[in-house]
Amino acid sequence: MQRRDFVKLGSMLAAAPGSAFAEKPFTQGVNNAQSVDFLNDGLVLSPREYAELLIKLADEGKIKPDCYSNGGVVEELENKFAQLLGKESSVFMPTGTLANHMAIRKLSGNNHRIIVQEQSHIYNDTGDAAQILSNLNLIPLGLNSVGFSVAEVEQVVAKTKAGRVEAHIGALAIETPVRRQQDRIVPFDQLKTMTDFARANGIKTHLDGARLFVQAVHENIEPSQYGALFDTVFTSMWKCFNASSGAILAGDKAFTEKLFHERRMFGGGLPASWPFAAVALHYADGFSNEYKKAWANAEKFFAEIEKNDKCKVVKLENGSHNVQLDILKTNLPKLRESLGKRNIRLSNPNTTGFILKVNPSINRTTPSSLAGYFLEAMKEAAA
Repeated sequence: MQRRDFVKLGSMLAAAPGSAFAEKPFTQGVNNAQSVDFLNDGLVLSPREYAELLIKLADEGKIKPDCYSNGGVVEELENKFAQLLGKESSVFMPTGTLANHMAIRKLSGNNHRIIVQEQSHIYNDTGDAAQILSNLNLIPLGLNSVGFSVAEVEQVVAKTKAGRVEAHIGALAIETPVRRQQDRIVPFDQLKTMTDFARANGIKTHLDGARLFVQAVHENIEPSQYGALFDTVFTSMWKCFNASSGAILAGDKAFTEKLFHERRMFGGGLPASWPFAAVALHYADGFSNEYKKAWANAEKFFAEIEKNDKCKVVKLENGSHNVQLDILKTNLPKLRESLGKRNIRLSNPNTTGFILKVNPSINRTTPSSLAGYFLEAMKEAAA
C-alpha cells in the first residue's frame, strides 16, 4: 500500500457531503471526535476519521493487501475472529445479510426448511432472498417476540416429519440481540436449551450475532461460549468494530473450506476488502473493555440524571445497550436540537422521551458533564 493512495482517499472522503458510515448523518457542525452518539452501536467514524485511521495503520505497516477478499489483512481478521468466537475458522463477508444467507444455505443441505424468529433480520429485512436465491423455506416462530420456545420447535419438527411427504428441518437460526425488539437478548441458558434440543434432533444451528459482543458484556460470558453452542456464528464488523462494512462468518474448517467460491458466486468477492478489514482488526481486541467502561459510565450518568425529578431511566426486560429515558414537562424536539448543538446525538423522540443506545462514544466525556449538558438543554426546552 502506498501512503499517497491513502492521502488521496482521505481528501475524497473529507470532501464528501455526508458520512457514509452512520445510520443517520451527523448534524452539520457537530465535532464527531468529541460527540456522544446515542443512536449507533459503535463510534461511527466520520469520513475524515476513517481515512486518517487508514493512513495511520498504513504508516505502521499494519495493512497487507488482500486479493478478492482472500489473504492479507482479511486473513488476519478471519483468524482473529475465529479465535474470539471459539471456532476453527472464519470467512469475511461484505455484509451480514450475505453471511446469514451463506450460513443457512450451506447448513441446511438438502433439507430446505429453516426455523427463524418472526422478528429476525433474516425473515424481515432480506426480501425473499432465502426463497428466491437458495430455495429455502423460512418457518417464522415467536410472533412479535424476542425468541421462541423449544415447545414451538418440537411442534414444527413433529408436523414436518408427519407430512404426507416426509421432510426435515435443515437448520435453526437465532438472532440475539434482536434489533426489531430494541436489541433485547435471548439469554445464554435459553440458547443452550435450544441448541441442545436441535443437536439431539440432528438440526444444524446458526447464530446471527451481529451485536453479540454487546450481549457478551451484559451477561458476562465470553463470545466464544456463545459460539460453542452453534454450528456457525456471524458477527458484524461495522456495528461494534467501526468498519464501514463487513461481517465474519465462523464455523469449523469443513464448513468454511472453499466457502469463498459461494461468496463470489453471490457477488461478494470484493476485489479489495482491506479498507474494511484493517479498521475492524484495529478495534477487535479493544471493544469489550471499551464497552464495559461505557456501560459503567452510562450507569453513573443514569444515576446523575435521575436526581432531577423530571427524568426517569427505564431499562428493558432482557435488555442490552438500549434504555428508555423519560423526560417530563419538556419540549422533546427542542431538547434534541439543543443537545445536538452540544455534540450529543439522540434519536427522534417517542411519546415520553428517547431511546438511548449506549456505545463507547459515551467515554468521550464524564457522566457528570453529560448529565450537566442534558440539564442545561432541558432548561432551554422547558415546556
